[in-house]
Amino acid sequence: MEWKKILVNRRLSAFLLLLLFMELFVFWQDCEKNDRKRIEQYGQTYEAYLREQELQHIDTYRAKIQAIMEQADAMDGISIFSKENSFSKRNVALTREAFASLQEIELTYVKGRTVTEFFAFRLGGLCACLCGLAIALELSETGKKRVRSITFPAEYGRLRLALEKLGALLIWAFAVTFLFQAGILLEGTLLFHENPLTFLFCPAQTFAGLANFPIKLAVWQALVLYLLYRTVILYVIMVLVWSAALVFDHTVLAVGISGGFIAAEYFLYVKIDGSNVWKLLKYCNIWYQTAENDYFTRYQNLNILEYAVNRNAAILAALAAVYLLGAGAGILICCRRYPCSSKVSRLHQAMEAVRVKLESLRGCFLEKRSLTGLEGYKVLISQKGLIAILLLAVLICYRADFTQIKRSTQQELYYAFMEHYLGEPGEDSQREIDRLTEKLARIDDEYGKRYAEAADGEARFLLGMWYDSFSQERLFLKQIQEQTESLKSISQESGIAVWYVNLYSYEHLLKSDDAMLNLGLLLVILWNCIGMYIAESGSGMVCMIRSSHRENDLYRIKLRVMMFITLVVCFTVLLFENISVAAVYGLKGLAAPVQSILTLSHIRIHCTIWQYFLARYLLKYLIFTTVCIGVCKLLETFICKKGLKNGIKSRKSD
Repeated sequence: MEWKKILVNRRLSAFLLLLLFMELFVFWQDCEKNDRKRIEQYGQTYEAYLREQELQHIDTYRAKIQAIMEQADAMDGISIFSKENSFSKRNVALTREAFASLQEIELTYVKGRTVTEFFAFRLGGLCACLCGLAIALELSETGKKRVRSITFPAEYGRLRLALEKLGALLIWAFAVTFLFQAGILLEGTLLFHENPLTFLFCPAQTFAGLANFPIKLAVWQALVLYLLYRTVILYVIMVLVWSAALVFDHTVLAVGISGGFIAAEYFLYVKIDGSNVWKLLKYCNIWYQTAENDYFTRYQNLNILEYAVNRNAAILAALAAVYLLGAGAGILICCRRYPCSSKVSRLHQAMEAVRVKLESLRGCFLEKRSLTGLEGYKVLISQKGLIAILLLAVLICYRADFTQIKRSTQQELYYAFMEHYLGEPGEDSQREIDRLTEKLARIDDEYGKRYAEAADGEARFLLGMWYDSFSQERLFLKQIQEQTESLKSISQESGIAVWYVNLYSYEHLLKSDDAMLNLGLLLVILWNCIGMYIAESGSGMVCMIRSSHRENDLYRIKLRVMMFITLVVCFTVLLFENISVAAVYGLKGLAAPVQSILTLSHIRIHCTIWQYFLARYLLKYLIFTTVCIGVCKLLETFICKKGLKNGIKSRKSD
């Protein structure tokens, strides 16, 4: 059976378990982080906060549903929404119909933080997607051409084997999705000491995260439906990668093309707004399917040729079309390409020409660089080092924060202030703060007078809305006053002339150096180091290397190659961090004293911001380089047993 090939593959099984443990560890860390943050900022446990939110949701749920129905009825009376055969009228009708059945639901409070955290956790979908990609590449068998050629002896045998592979992909899509989701649910019940029977049989709308789920289902039914939904998504992605590997007939090339496609999908996912006319490309998107969990937490209809189409239905239709395309291409290639005949397709000829050209370029490179080029090719291509680097790139994109692309009024005021008054606090900046303080004080006085003179509740309500319109300016004033007072205090205590700098950018740059990115970088270095040294052990070349008088030269070349790869990877990661922060937040005032960043005000060394970050990044690179050198030396000693020949140590060169 095709699905059993994954079980006997020890590397792939280990990779799957590693991602599972990483998912469980990150879920535990996120829950602990939420608890600590809530206690530090508000002196309240996160569970108590969720309890308040759930109770408020339950108290107001029926009123919210009734408001949706009344709003739909009111929109029918407006001319622009009541036009026949228009999207607006159909959208109103579908919304009313979807939420009408929810008016009868009776909600009572149930302790179920596990459900809330389950739908808020995003990494699980990405981990499952990575496992699915690895399984799809393994079942494509592009690296086992001799075995693959003899497994297609007859026309019907080839078709049957292709269908078996599609069936194996479906089995593993379900198994991986179930494993990762069940792991989170089980860990949640253990962490929060909850009994699953108390929340699995209550209505799904009991929890605020599922309030907009427009179908009457119990929680366990919603979880099963969600499992099947995510299985379909993962299965389609796996089929696409499997067919791409067959089309390009080269694992590394297929991974590179797929990586470029995923990067384009990520660009669409980030740049397209939910109100954009191209929003279908945002929702029918690999990144959206793997990173978002709001299939059942958000109701929306899309305008497709003036028809109101449920967003989830549109996603399923797009997945079905993509699946038919990918599965059809894979089956066609399986049935036509092997065994190879004289009638080779033009696509196959073009891909073969590209492969031959790459091989010739590789040969020229190896001829010029000899052992160095060979070792580099070995670790990046033969030992799949590029795949590890690609996975790190996916992790970096996942961890990138683009939440500040859309700024609130408070943030816009703050950015404008820092842009204009960048530098040491002076009289001009203080006058600006005083003018805003006087303006808000006049508004407070006017509000007090008009509120006392208000004749009825409606007038006071409208007055309150007018007063609340200045809330963003009040938040900005409080923010800039606190920063100003802190800078004055730092100047008095340390004697350093600190500056106004944009704290959003530098504090985010400090937070970007998180544990997950460092762990991913470390795993990439370990993957490449181990792959470089175990290749000789697995191929039986260790004995020949030991008998060569240039053994030390070979290991020095290996070490230099690994140090260069570590340098490139670290530099790329750090460059991406700085570019992403500069693009979203801006990086100005690099010549300011490092104490201008309030979280670094305790530093007593006189240095600028750019000098501090340069030293920080150099230290980080030195740490990873030390790890790289240490791992290489250990592998030389224990795996390759450097310096041993016929049981004799310290062999001299000939």
